[in-house]
This record gives sequence, C-alpha cells and structure tokens, in this order.
Amino acid sequence: MIFNRIAWTAFFLALAPFLSFETATQAMPLEIPTRVTKSSHLVVRVKINNKGPFNFIVDTGAPVTFFAAEPGKSLGLKPDENGWCILDKFLIEGGLLSENLRVKLETPFQLVGMNGMALGGLEMHGLIGYDLLAKHKIEIDVAKETMIWTPLDFKPRFPLGVSGKNSGSGLDTLGAFMKAVGTFTGKKQDSPPALRGALGMIINPDSKPLTIIDVQKDSPAYKVNIQRDDLILKFNGSEVTSLDELSKMYRTTPEGKKIHIEIMRKKQIIALELTPGKGL
Repeated sequence: MIFNRIAWTAFFLALAPFLSFETATQAMPLEIPTRVTKSSHLVVRVKINNKGPFNFIVDTGAPVTFFAAEPGKSLGLKPDENGWCILDKFLIEGGLLSENLRVKLETPFQLVGMNGMALGGLEMHGLIGYDLLAKHKIEIDVAKETMIWTPLDFKPRFPLGVSGKNSGSGLDTLGAFMKAVGTFTGKKQDSPPALRGALGMIINPDSKPLTIIDVQKDSPAYKVNIQRDDLILKFNGSEVTSLDELSKMYRTTPEGKKIHIEIMRKKQIIALELTPGKGL
C-alpha cells in the first residue's frame, strides 16, 4: 500500500475495532475498519438511516450497491417497481458518509448462499458495488484491520444490466440451493460481536507520544475536556507508545464501560475517567 504518512490522517480513537460512526471530513483519507471473513471476503460495517450496524461485503464485481431485502424492509424501506430505493444516509464505520444513495433493495444469490451455508462466519446484509467504490481511491492491505478510502471527484456511469428486478439473472435458484444445503448440514453463523465503544478523538498516527489533533463535539472525550494537542501517556494504567498498541488495548472495551486515560497538557499530567459512547 502507498499511503502518505506525512499528511494528517483522520483517525478516530476507535481505530480498526473501535472507530465511531461519526461523519468525518470527506476530503481526507479515512481509516475504514475491515474484517476478513472465513470466506476471505472483506467486510465493513454500515449504519443506514442511523440504524444498524449492517455487514457489507466490499465487492468489486458488483455493478451497484445491494441491500438485502429482509433487513431493508425492517427499516421501512420501500423499493420502486424496479427494486430501487434511496437511502438518506449510508454511513460506513470510520466516518464515510454517502447521502441520498440509490441502492438495489434485493438479496443477491451470493448473500442467500453465503448466509444459508454460514460461509462467512457472520450474517451478510449487502454488497458495496462499483457505483460507490468508484468514487473513492481504496488502499487495501489484508494484513491490517483497516483500509484507506479517499473520496475522489468522480461520478461513475450508471452500470448497464441492473435496471430491473431480479438482477441475479436466474442465479437465485443457486442461492436457494446453497441455503438448503446449509440448513441440511446445520452450519450456523458466529454469534454477533459485542458493540465496542467510541471516544471521539482524532489522533496523529505518526506522533510519539500520541498527539490528539481534534476532538469531536459532544463525544465522550469532549465531555471530560480532552483537548487538541494533548498527549496520550497511559490507557487503563498501561503506557502507550504507538497507535497500534493503543488499538490493541482498546479492542475489548465495550460500550458503557469506564476507562482511564492519562494525558499530558503543557507539561502537566492529568488523569481522566470516561465512558465510551456507541460505536462498534
């Protein structure tokens, strides 16, 4: 991956496993948490119209973005006669927001089959396709827990061949067959993960000690008066020397559990207690 580490990177103190669902500055490179499933798919988590999270596969082979019919209808979404609907907000964990996004409210055969046979290890709710992926420069390193998404000034053409219903082109039968096989074999998805909390701090990933470059308004960090240029020294009593290390420390912190952070501000050491807000 090629990534200019000199530029400030919007980095929420939630990082890979605990980035918040706050909207970030769209012109900046964003750290998008990702998970490689048992079936070797890259999955990101999404909130739709402030509801979720939902698991979406980053699918370079999908012409458009699909949202499975069942969870879509549970949100009260109503497709038009060709199966399309407009989502007011499509917010990818890490702060990447798309507004008024047109998606296909349909369950592609791939999702039917994968969910039916529990191939991915978790329930899949949709596919992020070309229409959204093409608007970003995406840098992937499967050895890491994040991708880098940089918004581009590019409007892709609308793909052909997906205008009507049942865009699976007759492959729905295959998906139903795979689902039946999964039922027969008794395979089940993993239990859904516990939600991880978010603090709402933006950090310079290259700084030592870690330097806070911004704090989101009304976030847990904001409420305990954490400020820009504060230095993070300790997390729950353990010294912090890198962002990766901080990520590992925070990885199992659930929403609502109090944590202790020690910071330095103008050569003064300050101990703070705060409670993570809703995140993943």
